[in-house]
Amino acid sequence: MSDIPTIGIDEFDGTHGYVNTKAFVNYEIDIDAFQPRQKVMLGDSELGDVQRPCVVYSDDITLEEGCGYRFGGIDYAWDDGEEIQLCLGDNGWVDKFYDPRES
Repeated sequence: MSDIPTIGIDEFDGTHGYVNTKAFVNYEIDIDAFQPRQKVMLGDSELGDVQRPCVVYSDDITLEEGCGYRFGGIDYAWDDGEEIQLCLGDNGWVDKFYDPRES
């Protein structure tokens, strides 16, 4: 079994499969759907203006605006490549490393 790649959100292109990455939640995107449960926009100031949407399908994951996370999820191209996103399903995980309320 090969190692799971760790990539920056600027390297997402929908072809890497399961990846590890880290980013901050810039804001939540309002969705009117049962699934996905949550959609947020991720950013990382170290990578410049790059932003990537992240969709959460798992009931065990809730992301908070302004917080930094390490993620395990799918580098996914949605709607025939129109949107490249991080997809957090049942096998996805998050580990919060920064919360502005705790600073």
